[in-house]
Amino acid sequence: MIYTKTDEKIRVEAGTYTLEVTAENIAVLLAGERVALLRPGSAVNVLKADGEIGEDKAEGALTCSFADKRDADGSYVFTWTGKSANWEKKEYVVRAKENCFEYFVRVTGKGDVDSVKYFIGDCGDWLCGSEYDFDTGYMPIPTVNGASQCEFSAQCSYDEFSYLTVPPMFCYTFDIRGMIPKLAFGLVADRGEHNFTKFAYQTRRENSLARFWLWTDQSGHTRVDGTWQTPSVIVYGADSRSDSLKYYSDYYFATGRADAKDPFERKPRFWYGPMACGWIEQTAYRIKANIARADCDMAYQPTYDHMLSELRRRDLHPQIIIIDDKWQTGYGSAVVNTEKWPDLRGWIDATLRDYNCRTMLWYKLWDREELPDDMTMDNGQGGRCVDPSTPKYREYLRETMHRLLSSDEGCCNAYGLKLDYAFTQPVGKDAKSYSGKFGVELFLDYIALIHDCAKAAKPEAIISASPCHPLFTNYVDHARLHDYYPDLRRCYEEFTFRREIYDIAMPGVLFDTDGSAYNTRRDTMRYMRLAPKIGIPDLYCITEFPSLTLSDDDWESVADIWREYGELIDRTVGKE
Repeated sequence: MIYTKTDEKIRVEAGTYTLEVTAENIAVLLAGERVALLRPGSAVNVLKADGEIGEDKAEGALTCSFADKRDADGSYVFTWTGKSANWEKKEYVVRAKENCFEYFVRVTGKGDVDSVKYFIGDCGDWLCGSEYDFDTGYMPIPTVNGASQCEFSAQCSYDEFSYLTVPPMFCYTFDIRGMIPKLAFGLVADRGEHNFTKFAYQTRRENSLARFWLWTDQSGHTRVDGTWQTPSVIVYGADSRSDSLKYYSDYYFATGRADAKDPFERKPRFWYGPMACGWIEQTAYRIKANIARADCDMAYQPTYDHMLSELRRRDLHPQIIIIDDKWQTGYGSAVVNTEKWPDLRGWIDATLRDYNCRTMLWYKLWDREELPDDMTMDNGQGGRCVDPSTPKYREYLRETMHRLLSSDEGCCNAYGLKLDYAFTQPVGKDAKSYSGKFGVELFLDYIALIHDCAKAAKPEAIISASPCHPLFTNYVDHARLHDYYPDLRRCYEEFTFRREIYDIAMPGVLFDTDGSAYNTRRDTMRYMRLAPKIGIPDLYCITEFPSLTLSDDDWESVADIWREYGELIDRTVGKE
Protein backbone atom coordinates (compact mmCIF):
# COMPACT_ATOMS: atom_id res chain seq x y z
CA MET A 1 0.00 0.00 0.00
CA ILE A 2 1.06 3.57 -0.71
CA TYR A 3 0.37 6.08 2.08
CA THR A 4 0.37 9.80 1.34
CA LYS A 5 -0.47 12.56 3.82
CA THR A 6 -1.18 16.24 3.07
CA ASP A 7 -2.82 19.04 5.03
CA GLU A 8 -6.15 18.31 3.38
CA LYS A 9 -6.37 14.51 3.40
CA ILE A 10 -4.68 11.15 3.73
CA ARG A 11 -4.55 8.91 0.69
CA VAL A 12 -4.10 5.11 0.82
CA GLU A 13 -3.61 3.27 -2.46
CA ALA A 14 -4.29 -0.44 -1.93
CA GLY A 15 -4.65 -3.51 -4.13
CA THR A 16 -8.31 -3.17 -5.18
CA TYR A 17 -9.23 0.34 -4.06
CA THR A 18 -7.97 3.76 -3.03
CA LEU A 19 -9.08 5.77 0.00
CA GLU A 20 -8.96 9.52 0.50
CA VAL A 21 -9.75 10.25 4.13
CA THR A 22 -10.62 13.59 5.77
CA ALA A 23 -12.25 14.48 9.06
CA GLU A 24 -15.62 14.66 7.32
CA ASN A 25 -15.58 11.96 4.64
CA ILE A 26 -14.18 8.69 3.34
CA ALA A 27 -13.80 8.86 -0.44
CA VAL A 28 -13.60 5.46 -2.18
CA LEU A 29 -11.90 5.36 -5.57
CA LEU A 30 -11.72 2.57 -8.15
CA ALA A 31 -9.51 2.85 -11.24
CA GLY A 32 -8.69 6.41 -10.22
CA GLU A 33 -12.31 7.63 -10.04
CA ARG A 34 -14.38 8.37 -6.97
CA VAL A 35 -17.36 5.99 -6.77
CA ALA A 36 -18.61 6.70 -3.23
CA LEU A 37 -18.26 9.36 -0.56
CA LEU A 38 -18.98 7.71 2.78
CA ARG A 39 -19.89 9.43 6.00
CA PRO A 40 -17.66 8.06 8.77
CA GLY A 41 -20.53 8.24 11.28
CA SER A 42 -23.09 5.47 11.82
CA ALA A 43 -26.15 5.15 14.04
CA VAL A 44 -26.37 2.40 16.65
CA ASN A 45 -30.04 2.59 17.57
CA VAL A 46 -31.49 0.99 20.70
CA LEU A 47 -34.76 -0.66 21.61
CA LYS A 48 -36.21 1.06 24.69
CA ALA A 49 -38.10 -0.68 27.48
CA ASP A 50 -41.40 0.73 26.15
CA GLY A 51 -40.76 -0.79 22.71
CA GLU A 52 -39.88 2.52 21.07
CA ILE A 53 -36.71 3.01 19.02
CA GLY A 54 -34.07 5.32 20.45
CA GLU A 55 -32.44 6.93 17.42
CA ASP A 56 -28.74 7.46 17.78
CA LYS A 57 -28.58 11.13 16.86
CA ALA A 58 -25.13 12.65 16.83
CA GLU A 59 -24.21 15.50 19.15
CA GLY A 60 -21.58 17.84 17.73
CA ALA A 61 -18.77 17.30 15.24
CA LEU A 62 -16.49 14.25 15.08
CA THR A 63 -12.90 14.35 16.25
CA CYS A 64 -10.28 12.42 14.30
CA SER A 65 -7.25 10.31 15.08
CA PHE A 66 -5.36 9.06 12.05
CA ALA A 67 -2.36 6.75 12.20
CA ASP A 68 0.79 7.75 10.37
CA LYS A 69 2.11 4.20 10.19
CA ARG A 70 0.86 0.68 9.78
CA ASP A 71 -0.66 -1.26 12.61
CA ALA A 72 0.72 -4.63 13.74
CA ASP A 73 -1.38 -6.47 11.12
CA GLY A 74 -0.20 -4.16 8.33
CA SER A 75 -3.32 -1.97 8.16
CA TYR A 76 -3.64 1.78 8.47
CA VAL A 77 -6.12 2.74 11.18
CA PHE A 78 -8.41 5.78 11.11
CA THR A 79 -10.60 6.59 14.11
CA TRP A 80 -13.36 9.17 14.55
CA THR A 81 -14.88 9.89 17.97
CA GLY A 82 -18.23 11.51 18.49
CA LYS A 83 -20.91 12.11 21.09
CA SER A 84 -24.08 10.06 20.96
CA ALA A 85 -27.65 10.28 22.16
CA ASN A 86 -27.50 6.57 23.18
CA TRP A 87 -23.93 5.83 24.25
CA GLU A 88 -21.35 7.18 26.70
CA LYS A 89 -18.59 6.79 24.14
CA LYS A 90 -18.65 6.07 20.43
CA GLU A 91 -15.84 5.43 17.95
CA TYR A 92 -15.91 4.82 14.20
CA VAL A 93 -12.95 2.82 12.94
CA VAL A 94 -11.54 2.15 9.47
CA ARG A 95 -8.78 -0.42 9.07
CA ALA A 96 -7.30 -0.05 5.58
CA LYS A 97 -5.86 -3.39 4.41
CA GLU A 98 -4.24 -4.52 1.18
CA ASN A 99 -7.40 -5.63 -0.62
CA CYS A 100 -10.24 -4.15 1.46
CA PHE A 101 -10.90 -1.77 4.28
CA GLU A 102 -12.87 -2.91 7.29
CA TYR A 103 -15.23 -0.47 9.01
CA PHE A 104 -16.95 -0.88 12.38
CA VAL A 105 -18.38 1.11 15.28
CA ARG A 106 -17.32 0.68 18.90
CA VAL A 107 -19.76 1.86 21.58
CA THR A 108 -19.52 2.01 25.36
CA GLY A 109 -22.56 2.15 27.60
CA LYS A 110 -25.71 0.17 28.21
CA GLY A 111 -28.57 -0.65 25.85
CA ASP A 112 -30.28 -3.21 23.61
CA VAL A 113 -29.21 -2.67 20.01
CA ASP A 114 -32.13 -2.39 17.61
CA SER A 115 -30.23 -1.70 14.40
CA VAL A 116 -26.94 -0.44 13.04
CA LYS A 117 -27.12 2.08 10.21
CA TYR A 118 -23.73 2.19 8.51
CA PHE A 119 -22.43 5.37 6.85
CA ILE A 120 -25.60 7.34 7.63
CA GLY A 121 -23.73 10.15 9.42
CA ASP A 122 -26.06 12.02 11.75
CA CYS A 123 -29.45 10.31 11.36
CA GLY A 124 -31.11 13.46 12.70
CA ASP A 125 -29.64 15.59 9.92
CA TRP A 126 -31.62 16.22 6.74
CA LEU A 127 -28.34 15.66 4.85
CA CYS A 128 -27.85 12.19 6.40
CA GLY A 129 -26.52 9.36 4.29
CA SER A 130 -23.57 8.86 1.97
CA GLU A 131 -23.06 9.80 -1.66
CA TYR A 132 -22.78 7.22 -4.44
CA ASP A 133 -21.81 7.08 -8.10
CA PHE A 134 -22.84 3.48 -8.78
CA ASP A 135 -25.90 2.47 -10.75
CA THR A 136 -26.96 -1.16 -10.44
CA GLY A 137 -26.83 -3.25 -7.28
CA TYR A 138 -26.66 -7.00 -6.87
CA MET A 139 -27.07 -9.31 -3.89
CA PRO A 140 -27.00 -13.14 -4.20
CA ILE A 141 -30.58 -13.81 -3.09
CA PRO A 142 -32.17 -16.01 -5.78
CA THR A 143 -35.93 -16.45 -5.70
CA VAL A 144 -38.41 -18.87 -7.23
CA ASN A 145 -38.86 -16.18 -9.88
CA GLY A 146 -35.27 -16.45 -10.99
CA ALA A 147 -31.83 -14.90 -10.63
CA SER A 148 -33.00 -11.57 -12.08
CA GLN A 149 -34.48 -10.78 -8.65
CA CYS A 150 -30.92 -10.38 -7.31
CA GLU A 151 -30.44 -7.20 -9.32
CA PHE A 152 -31.85 -3.78 -8.44
CA SER A 153 -31.43 -0.09 -9.23
CA ALA A 154 -29.11 1.75 -6.86
CA GLN A 155 -31.67 4.54 -6.59
CA CYS A 156 -34.11 2.14 -4.90
CA SER A 157 -33.91 0.65 -1.42
CA TYR A 158 -33.34 -3.10 -1.32
CA ASP A 159 -34.60 -5.14 1.60
CA GLU A 160 -35.19 -8.57 0.03
CA PHE A 161 -35.68 -11.44 2.46
CA SER A 162 -33.93 -14.61 1.42
CA TYR A 163 -36.37 -17.54 1.18
CA LEU A 164 -34.23 -20.06 -0.68
CA THR A 165 -30.77 -19.32 0.72
CA VAL A 166 -31.13 -18.89 4.48
CA PRO A 167 -28.93 -17.13 5.28
CA PRO A 168 -27.37 -15.74 2.10
CA MET A 169 -23.97 -14.16 1.72
CA PHE A 170 -24.53 -10.61 3.01
CA CYS A 171 -22.63 -8.95 0.21
CA TYR A 172 -23.62 -6.18 -2.22
CA THR A 173 -21.86 -5.61 -5.52
CA PHE A 174 -22.49 -2.36 -7.39
CA ASP A 175 -21.83 -1.65 -11.07
CA ILE A 176 -20.49 1.74 -12.11
CA ARG A 177 -21.32 2.70 -15.69
CA GLY A 178 -18.28 2.99 -17.91
CA MET A 179 -16.03 1.10 -15.48
CA ILE A 180 -14.95 -2.53 -15.21
CA PRO A 181 -14.26 -2.61 -11.46
CA LYS A 182 -17.25 -2.99 -9.20
CA LEU A 183 -17.67 -1.75 -5.64
CA ALA A 184 -18.55 -4.31 -2.96
CA PHE A 185 -19.87 -3.98 0.59
CA GLY A 186 -19.85 -7.13 2.70
CA LEU A 187 -21.19 -7.59 6.22
CA VAL A 188 -18.90 -9.75 8.38
CA ALA A 189 -19.10 -10.53 12.08
CA ASP A 190 -17.00 -12.34 14.62
CA ARG A 191 -18.13 -15.72 15.91
CA GLY A 192 -21.13 -15.29 18.18
CA GLU A 193 -22.01 -11.85 16.79
CA HIS A 194 -24.34 -12.72 13.91
CA ASN A 195 -27.45 -11.49 15.73
CA PHE A 196 -29.19 -10.26 12.56
CA THR A 197 -31.28 -11.62 9.70
CA LYS A 198 -30.62 -9.01 7.03
CA PHE A 199 -28.18 -6.54 5.54
CA ALA A 200 -30.38 -3.95 3.87
CA TYR A 201 -29.65 -1.10 1.46
CA GLN A 202 -31.50 2.16 2.09
CA THR A 203 -31.77 5.23 -0.13
CA ARG A 204 -33.28 8.66 0.28
CA ARG A 205 -33.84 11.57 -2.04
CA GLU A 206 -34.10 15.17 -0.89
CA ASN A 207 -34.59 17.68 -3.72
CA SER A 208 -31.42 17.30 -5.79
CA LEU A 209 -29.62 15.15 -3.20
CA ALA A 210 -29.39 11.34 -3.34
CA ARG A 211 -28.02 9.38 -0.40
CA PHE A 212 -27.65 5.78 0.81
CA TRP A 213 -26.72 3.75 3.88
CA LEU A 214 -26.66 0.10 4.91
CA TRP A 215 -28.28 -1.41 7.98
CA THR A 216 -28.84 -4.56 10.03
CA ASP A 217 -31.79 -5.68 12.17
CA GLN A 218 -30.47 -6.57 15.63
CA SER A 219 -34.08 -6.02 16.85
CA GLY A 220 -33.10 -5.53 20.49
CA HIS A 221 -31.44 -8.95 20.85
CA THR A 222 -27.88 -7.69 21.31
CA ARG A 223 -27.51 -6.44 24.88
CA VAL A 224 -24.60 -4.10 25.56
CA ASP A 225 -23.33 -3.44 29.06
CA GLY A 226 -19.82 -2.12 28.66
CA THR A 227 -18.02 -1.92 25.32
CA TRP A 228 -19.32 -3.57 22.15
CA GLN A 229 -18.11 -3.62 18.56
CA THR A 230 -20.62 -3.84 15.73
CA PRO A 231 -20.34 -6.34 12.89
CA SER A 232 -17.95 -4.94 10.29
CA VAL A 233 -18.55 -3.79 6.75
CA ILE A 234 -15.71 -4.64 4.38
CA VAL A 235 -15.41 -2.45 1.29
CA TYR A 236 -13.37 -3.42 -1.76
CA GLY A 237 -13.17 -3.49 -5.54
CA ALA A 238 -13.76 -6.55 -7.71
CA ASP A 239 -13.73 -7.22 -11.44
CA SER A 240 -16.93 -9.29 -11.39
CA ARG A 241 -19.82 -10.24 -9.16
CA SER A 242 -18.39 -13.72 -8.72
CA ASP A 243 -15.02 -12.27 -7.67
CA SER A 244 -16.81 -10.05 -5.19
CA LEU A 245 -18.61 -13.00 -3.59
CA LYS A 246 -15.48 -15.14 -3.54
CA TYR A 247 -13.55 -12.44 -1.75
CA TYR A 248 -16.36 -12.18 0.82
CA SER A 249 -16.38 -15.93 1.45
CA ASP A 250 -12.58 -16.21 1.49
CA TYR A 251 -12.44 -13.35 4.00
CA TYR A 252 -14.49 -15.39 6.45
CA PHE A 253 -12.12 -18.33 6.14
CA ALA A 254 -8.92 -16.26 6.09
CA THR A 255 -9.83 -14.29 9.22
CA GLY A 256 -10.92 -17.36 11.21
CA ARG A 257 -14.56 -16.33 11.34
CA ALA A 258 -15.54 -19.60 9.63
CA ASP A 259 -13.89 -23.00 9.16
CA ALA A 260 -13.37 -24.47 5.71
CA LYS A 261 -14.14 -28.09 4.88
CA ASP A 262 -11.35 -30.60 5.00
CA PRO A 263 -10.38 -30.97 1.31
CA PHE A 264 -9.26 -34.56 1.94
CA GLU A 265 -12.50 -35.66 3.59
CA ARG A 266 -13.72 -38.89 1.98
CA LYS A 267 -17.45 -38.97 1.38
CA PRO A 268 -19.46 -42.21 1.16
CA ARG A 269 -20.33 -43.28 -2.37
CA PHE A 270 -24.08 -43.09 -1.83
CA TRP A 271 -23.81 -39.37 -1.06
CA TYR A 272 -23.22 -38.79 -4.77
CA GLY A 273 -26.51 -40.37 -5.85
CA PRO A 274 -28.38 -40.31 -8.16
CA MET A 275 -31.36 -39.68 -5.93
CA ALA A 276 -35.15 -39.54 -6.03
CA CYS A 277 -37.45 -37.38 -3.92
CA GLY A 278 -41.15 -38.01 -3.59
CA TRP A 279 -42.51 -34.46 -3.25
CA ILE A 280 -43.94 -34.03 -6.74
CA GLU A 281 -44.56 -37.79 -6.94
CA GLN A 282 -47.01 -37.34 -4.05
CA THR A 283 -48.99 -34.92 -6.23
CA ALA A 284 -48.82 -37.13 -9.31
CA TYR A 285 -49.83 -40.26 -7.44
CA ARG A 286 -52.79 -38.46 -5.86
CA ILE A 287 -54.00 -37.25 -9.28
CA LYS A 288 -53.48 -40.62 -10.94
CA ALA A 289 -55.29 -42.46 -8.15
CA ASN A 290 -58.02 -39.78 -8.05
CA ILE A 291 -57.52 -39.23 -4.34
CA ALA A 292 -58.99 -36.00 -2.98
CA ARG A 293 -56.40 -35.33 -0.30
CA ALA A 294 -53.72 -32.76 0.35
CA ASP A 295 -50.34 -33.46 -1.22
CA CYS A 296 -48.71 -33.78 2.20
CA ASP A 297 -51.22 -36.51 3.10
CA MET A 298 -49.77 -38.60 0.29
CA ALA A 299 -46.43 -39.14 2.08
CA TYR A 300 -47.46 -42.69 2.87
CA GLN A 301 -46.14 -46.09 1.99
CA PRO A 302 -48.28 -46.90 -1.12
CA THR A 303 -46.99 -43.70 -2.82
CA TYR A 304 -43.39 -44.71 -2.29
CA ASP A 305 -43.96 -48.38 -3.08
CA HIS A 306 -45.36 -47.24 -6.41
CA MET A 307 -42.45 -44.84 -6.97
CA LEU A 308 -39.83 -47.52 -6.32
CA SER A 309 -41.66 -49.94 -8.61
CA GLU A 310 -41.83 -47.37 -11.43
CA LEU A 311 -38.18 -46.40 -10.99
CA ARG A 312 -37.18 -50.04 -11.37
CA ARG A 313 -39.48 -50.47 -14.36
CA ARG A 314 -37.77 -47.48 -16.01
CA ASP A 315 -34.30 -48.90 -15.20
CA LEU A 316 -33.58 -46.00 -12.86
CA HIS A 317 -31.58 -46.94 -9.77
CA PRO A 318 -31.24 -44.16 -7.20
CA GLN A 319 -28.76 -44.45 -4.36
CA ILE A 320 -31.06 -42.33 -2.18
CA ILE A 321 -34.82 -41.89 -1.90
CA ILE A 322 -36.34 -39.04 0.14
CA ILE A 323 -39.71 -39.44 1.87
CA ASP A 324 -41.10 -35.92 1.76
CA ASP A 325 -43.80 -33.91 3.57
CA LYS A 326 -45.56 -35.35 5.77
CA TRP A 327 -44.60 -38.76 7.15
CA GLN A 328 -44.85 -37.41 10.75
CA THR A 329 -47.82 -37.10 13.07
CA GLY A 330 -46.52 -33.62 13.89
CA TYR A 331 -43.80 -31.53 12.27
CA GLY A 332 -42.23 -30.60 15.57
CA SER A 333 -42.49 -33.97 17.28
CA ALA A 334 -41.20 -35.87 14.21
CA VAL A 335 -43.00 -39.02 15.37
CA VAL A 336 -43.69 -41.52 12.58
CA ASN A 337 -47.35 -41.65 11.53
CA THR A 338 -48.01 -45.38 11.77
CA GLU A 339 -51.26 -45.07 9.79
CA LYS A 340 -49.14 -43.93 6.84
CA TRP A 341 -46.12 -46.06 7.69
CA PRO A 342 -47.03 -49.17 9.70
CA ASP A 343 -43.39 -50.28 9.75
CA LEU A 344 -41.09 -47.50 8.50
CA ARG A 345 -37.97 -49.25 9.78
CA GLY A 346 -38.90 -52.42 7.93
CA TRP A 347 -39.55 -50.45 4.74
CA ILE A 348 -36.22 -48.57 4.98
CA ASP A 349 -34.28 -51.79 5.56
CA ALA A 350 -36.09 -53.56 2.71
CA THR A 351 -35.43 -50.65 0.34
CA LEU A 352 -31.72 -50.88 1.06
CA ARG A 353 -31.73 -54.68 0.72
CA ASP A 354 -33.88 -54.97 -2.41
CA TYR A 355 -33.01 -51.74 -4.25
CA ASN A 356 -29.58 -50.82 -2.84
CA CYS A 357 -31.22 -47.50 -2.04
CA ARG A 358 -30.92 -45.59 1.24
CA THR A 359 -33.78 -43.54 2.67
CA MET A 360 -33.68 -39.93 3.81
CA LEU A 361 -36.50 -38.12 5.62
CA TRP A 362 -37.85 -34.64 4.95
CA TYR A 363 -37.68 -32.51 8.11
CA LYS A 364 -39.48 -29.21 8.69
CA LEU A 365 -37.47 -26.60 10.56
CA TRP A 366 -38.89 -24.25 13.21
CA ASP A 367 -42.38 -25.86 13.29
CA ARG A 368 -43.53 -26.61 16.89
CA GLU A 369 -46.47 -28.91 16.00
CA GLU A 370 -47.07 -31.39 18.89
CA LEU A 371 -44.36 -29.85 21.05
CA PRO A 372 -45.03 -28.31 24.51
CA ASP A 373 -44.71 -24.58 25.10
CA ASP A 374 -41.48 -24.95 27.08
CA MET A 375 -39.71 -26.02 23.88
CA THR A 376 -40.89 -22.99 21.92
CA MET A 377 -40.52 -19.23 21.51
CA ASP A 378 -42.46 -16.33 20.01
CA ASN A 379 -41.74 -16.30 16.27
CA GLY A 380 -42.32 -12.55 16.02
CA GLN A 381 -45.12 -13.11 13.52
CA GLY A 382 -48.07 -13.82 15.78
CA GLY A 383 -47.29 -17.45 16.55
CA ARG A 384 -44.76 -19.70 18.18
CA CYS A 385 -41.92 -21.80 16.83
CA VAL A 386 -39.23 -24.17 18.04
CA ASP A 387 -36.62 -22.59 20.31
CA PRO A 388 -33.45 -24.54 19.51
CA SER A 389 -31.69 -23.09 22.54
CA THR A 390 -33.92 -24.43 25.35
CA PRO A 391 -32.30 -27.34 27.23
CA LYS A 392 -35.51 -29.37 27.01
CA TYR A 393 -35.78 -29.04 23.22
CA ARG A 394 -32.09 -29.70 22.71
CA GLU A 395 -32.41 -32.95 24.61
CA TYR A 396 -35.57 -33.83 22.68
CA LEU A 397 -33.78 -33.19 19.38
CA ARG A 398 -30.92 -35.48 20.41
CA GLU A 399 -33.44 -38.21 21.14
CA THR A 400 -35.27 -37.50 17.86
CA MET A 401 -32.14 -37.72 15.73
CA HIS A 402 -31.22 -41.01 17.38
CA ARG A 403 -34.74 -42.36 16.89
CA LEU A 404 -34.82 -41.42 13.19
CA LEU A 405 -31.26 -42.23 12.13
CA SER A 406 -29.79 -44.88 14.41
CA SER A 407 -29.72 -48.57 13.45
CA ASP A 408 -30.46 -49.51 17.07
CA GLU A 409 -33.56 -51.57 17.78
CA GLY A 410 -36.68 -49.42 17.77
CA CYS A 411 -35.08 -46.74 15.56
CA CYS A 412 -35.85 -45.96 11.90
CA ASN A 413 -32.33 -46.37 10.43
CA ALA A 414 -32.76 -43.49 7.97
CA TYR A 415 -29.64 -42.15 6.26
CA GLY A 416 -30.14 -38.43 6.42
CA LEU A 417 -32.45 -35.43 6.56
CA LYS A 418 -33.71 -32.99 3.96
CA LEU A 419 -34.13 -29.78 5.96
CA ASP A 420 -36.83 -27.40 4.76
CA TYR A 421 -38.66 -24.20 5.72
CA ALA A 422 -35.61 -22.38 7.04
CA PHE A 423 -37.28 -19.15 5.92
CA THR A 424 -39.85 -19.45 8.74
CA GLN A 425 -37.16 -18.39 11.21
CA PRO A 426 -38.27 -16.08 14.05
CA VAL A 427 -37.88 -12.37 13.35
CA GLY A 428 -38.40 -9.07 15.13
CA LYS A 429 -38.16 -7.78 18.69
CA ASP A 430 -40.61 -10.31 20.16
CA ALA A 431 -38.56 -13.31 18.98
CA LYS A 432 -36.73 -13.83 22.27
CA SER A 433 -34.90 -17.13 22.56
CA TYR A 434 -33.80 -18.89 25.72
CA SER A 435 -30.14 -18.23 24.87
CA GLY A 436 -30.75 -14.63 23.84
CA LYS A 437 -29.42 -15.35 20.38
CA PHE A 438 -31.24 -14.14 17.28
CA GLY A 439 -31.13 -14.36 13.50
CA VAL A 440 -28.17 -16.06 11.85
CA GLU A 441 -26.60 -16.87 15.20
CA LEU A 442 -29.67 -18.73 16.47
CA PHE A 443 -30.10 -20.58 13.18
CA LEU A 444 -26.44 -21.57 13.20
CA ASP A 445 -26.89 -23.12 16.64
CA TYR A 446 -29.98 -24.95 15.34
CA ILE A 447 -28.26 -26.40 12.28
CA ALA A 448 -25.13 -27.28 14.27
CA LEU A 449 -27.25 -29.12 16.83
CA ILE A 450 -29.10 -31.10 14.13
CA HIS A 451 -25.79 -31.90 12.42
CA ASP A 452 -23.98 -33.00 15.55
CA CYS A 453 -26.88 -35.10 16.85
CA ALA A 454 -27.40 -36.70 13.44
CA LYS A 455 -23.73 -37.60 13.07
CA ALA A 456 -23.69 -39.03 16.60
CA ALA A 457 -26.57 -41.33 15.63
CA LYS A 458 -25.13 -42.22 12.21
CA PRO A 459 -21.76 -40.75 11.12
CA GLU A 460 -22.53 -41.20 7.41
CA ALA A 461 -25.93 -39.47 7.65
CA ILE A 462 -26.51 -36.70 5.09
CA ILE A 463 -27.60 -33.22 6.12
CA SER A 464 -29.24 -31.59 3.10
CA ALA A 465 -29.99 -27.91 3.68
CA SER A 466 -30.04 -24.51 2.01
CA PRO A 467 -27.89 -22.00 3.95
CA CYS A 468 -25.54 -20.23 1.54
CA HIS A 469 -23.00 -18.65 3.88
CA PRO A 470 -19.44 -19.66 4.90
CA LEU A 471 -20.48 -20.02 8.56
CA PHE A 472 -22.48 -23.15 7.69
CA THR A 473 -19.85 -24.90 5.57
CA ASN A 474 -19.14 -27.74 7.96
CA TYR A 475 -22.76 -28.38 8.87
CA VAL A 476 -24.10 -29.06 5.36
CA ASP A 477 -23.33 -32.14 3.22
CA HIS A 478 -25.80 -31.49 0.37
CA ALA A 479 -26.61 -27.92 -0.60
CA ARG A 480 -30.21 -27.87 -1.81
CA LEU A 481 -30.60 -25.78 -4.95
CA HIS A 482 -34.26 -25.48 -3.96
CA ASP A 483 -37.58 -24.59 -5.57
CA TYR A 484 -38.34 -23.33 -9.04
CA TYR A 485 -41.59 -21.87 -10.39
CA PRO A 486 -43.15 -23.95 -13.19
CA ASP A 487 -43.84 -20.91 -15.38
CA LEU A 488 -40.09 -20.38 -15.98
CA ARG A 489 -38.34 -21.94 -18.98
CA ARG A 490 -34.68 -21.72 -17.98
CA CYS A 491 -34.31 -24.39 -15.33
CA TYR A 492 -30.71 -25.26 -16.17
CA GLU A 493 -29.55 -21.63 -16.19
CA GLU A 494 -31.23 -20.87 -12.86
CA PHE A 495 -29.80 -23.89 -11.11
CA THR A 496 -26.37 -23.29 -12.61
CA PHE A 497 -26.44 -19.81 -11.07
CA ARG A 498 -27.46 -21.19 -7.69
CA ARG A 499 -24.77 -23.84 -7.78
CA GLU A 500 -22.16 -21.15 -8.50
CA ILE A 501 -23.04 -19.08 -5.43
CA TYR A 502 -23.21 -22.16 -3.20
CA ASP A 503 -19.83 -23.27 -4.51
CA ILE A 504 -18.38 -19.89 -3.58
CA ALA A 505 -20.05 -19.71 -0.17
CA MET A 506 -19.33 -23.26 1.00
CA PRO A 507 -16.54 -24.85 -1.05
CA GLY A 508 -16.46 -28.63 -0.83
CA VAL A 509 -20.21 -29.14 -0.38
CA LEU A 510 -22.12 -31.46 -2.76
CA PHE A 511 -25.10 -30.14 -4.74
CA ASP A 512 -28.56 -31.64 -4.72
CA THR A 513 -30.04 -30.42 -8.00
CA ASP A 514 -33.42 -30.68 -6.26
CA GLY A 515 -35.42 -31.73 -9.29
CA SER A 516 -37.03 -29.88 -12.14
CA ALA A 517 -40.34 -28.13 -11.67
CA TYR A 518 -41.75 -30.35 -14.43
CA ASN A 519 -43.09 -27.42 -16.39
CA THR A 520 -42.79 -28.46 -20.01
CA ARG A 521 -41.40 -31.60 -21.58
CA ARG A 522 -38.68 -29.67 -23.41
CA ASP A 523 -37.39 -27.72 -20.40
CA THR A 524 -37.68 -30.77 -18.12
CA MET A 525 -35.72 -33.03 -20.45
CA ARG A 526 -33.14 -30.36 -21.11
CA TYR A 527 -32.55 -30.01 -17.38
CA MET A 528 -32.38 -33.77 -16.80
CA ARG A 529 -29.75 -34.09 -19.51
CA LEU A 530 -27.66 -31.27 -18.06
CA ALA A 531 -28.22 -31.79 -14.31
CA PRO A 532 -25.06 -33.95 -13.90
CA LYS A 533 -23.02 -30.91 -14.96
CA ILE A 534 -24.42 -29.09 -11.92
CA GLY A 535 -24.48 -31.77 -9.24
CA ILE A 536 -26.36 -34.88 -8.16
CA PRO A 537 -29.26 -35.82 -10.46
CA ASP A 538 -32.47 -35.76 -8.43
CA LEU A 539 -35.78 -37.02 -9.79
CA TYR A 540 -38.87 -35.64 -8.07
CA CYS A 541 -41.48 -37.61 -9.97
CA ILE A 542 -41.86 -40.75 -12.09
CA THR A 543 -45.66 -40.97 -12.42
CA GLU A 544 -47.26 -39.11 -15.32
CA PHE A 545 -49.48 -36.15 -14.47
CA PRO A 546 -50.66 -33.02 -16.38
CA SER A 547 -47.29 -31.24 -16.21
CA LEU A 548 -45.17 -34.35 -16.81
CA THR A 549 -45.82 -36.28 -20.02
CA LEU A 550 -42.52 -37.90 -20.87
CA SER A 551 -42.43 -40.68 -23.48
CA ASP A 552 -40.84 -44.10 -23.09
CA ASP A 553 -37.93 -42.84 -25.18
CA ASP A 554 -37.53 -39.88 -22.82
CA TRP A 555 -37.31 -42.19 -19.83
CA GLU A 556 -34.78 -44.34 -21.64
CA SER A 557 -32.69 -41.22 -22.15
CA VAL A 558 -32.94 -40.37 -18.44
CA ALA A 559 -31.86 -43.93 -17.57
CA ASP A 560 -28.84 -43.57 -19.88
CA ILE A 561 -27.95 -40.23 -18.25
CA TRP A 562 -28.14 -41.76 -14.79
CA ARG A 563 -26.11 -44.80 -15.87
CA GLU A 564 -23.35 -42.62 -17.35
CA TYR A 565 -23.34 -40.42 -14.27
CA GLY A 566 -23.12 -43.42 -11.92
CA GLU A 567 -20.27 -44.95 -13.89
CA LEU A 568 -18.36 -41.65 -13.75
CA ILE A 569 -18.83 -41.42 -9.98
CA ASP A 570 -17.74 -45.05 -9.56
CA ARG A 571 -14.54 -44.30 -11.48
CA THR A 572 -13.72 -41.08 -9.65
CA VAL A 573 -14.99 -41.78 -6.13
CA GLY A 574 -15.04 -45.56 -6.04
CA LYS A 575 -17.82 -48.07 -5.50
CA GLU A 576 -19.23 -48.95 -2.09
